[in-house]
Amino acid sequence: MTGDDVARLLAAIVAALFAAALLFGAATLALRAGNRRRARRSARLDADWTPRVLAVLSGDAPPDAPGIRVAGRDRALFVDFLLRLVRRLKGPEREALVALAAPYLDDVARRAHRGGAERRALAVQRLGALGAARFAATLRAALDDPSPLVAMAAAHALARTGRAEHAPAVLDRLSRFRDWSPGYLASLLATMGAGAAPALRALLADPGRAPGDRAVAAEALRIMHDLPAAEAARAAVAAGTDSDLSAAALRLLAAVGGAADAPAVRAACRSADPVVRSQAAAALGAIGGAPDCATLAAALDDPSPWVVLHAVRGLKALGGGPQLAAAAARPGADLVRQAAAE
Repeated sequence: MTGDDVARLLAAIVAALFAAALLFGAATLALRAGNRRRARRSARLDADWTPRVLAVLSGDAPPDAPGIRVAGRDRALFVDFLLRLVRRLKGPEREALVALAAPYLDDVARRAHRGGAERRALAVQRLGALGAARFAATLRAALDDPSPLVAMAAAHALARTGRAEHAPAVLDRLSRFRDWSPGYLASLLATMGAGAAPALRALLADPGRAPGDRAVAAEALRIMHDLPAAEAARAAVAAGTDSDLSAAALRLLAAVGGAADAPAVRAACRSADPVVRSQAAAALGAIGGAPDCATLAAALDDPSPWVVLHAVRGLKALGGGPQLAAAAARPGADLVRQAAAE
């Protein structure tokens, strides 16, 4: 290849790159312009819908008033407009918004089965907020969607209904949501209310279920302060098959346990896992008695600072002041002295 050939090749490459840059710039400008147009249109529609919807909420207009009807491509925007409002309201006002959304939710339900995962998840979210009772079957079916995002949106929607009959369907698929925070999952399950407690107890007591699922159930029962769950928690602690499960069950016992659960908790104080030992010390301080001060005093020599911290707090709760003072007076007991001074 001659020098002239190389020069022509380089010129062609530069020209192609320049043309690509121009096309990219034009596409970016067009996209921005389109977004601005959509934003302006959405703002105009919001300004038009707001007084009409407020008239319905105040009782000055019925939900099916002609001025409220929306057609064509504006239907999806109207659903989103109502969704923003419904999150701020409760009681009769919220029900009025749900009634306004009802004629447009069939279109939303169809989108729950079409398009990409994000589109399906958004449709499920809208159904959960504006039509969960009517579309409960659609939401339960979405629990088996190939996308974990869609399935989680469905679980969230069903849990937020507070209807315990949805608990088994969500709990049967709990392992699909292992990438989500266990604390978040537990809080979500607890929103189903006391009616879901039997299903959560059954999950906690089932050795055939994944330990992570059982730990989430234990945490949900702790949030609910479910007293009958102590039996299943005690059994999980005694079995000691998984550290995370044992720790969650110990936290549950600290909240709802009693004297009958103390032997299992004392045994857990000797676990090889420091997380389990620390939760056992905390639980013993909550449900134990004066004789347990000796166990907690021995825990003050634990190599884990978290075990020491919970043992100090447990001694305070059980009236173990003398044991705590004696331990704090020893050389090198800085952590004990610091924790005792809290």
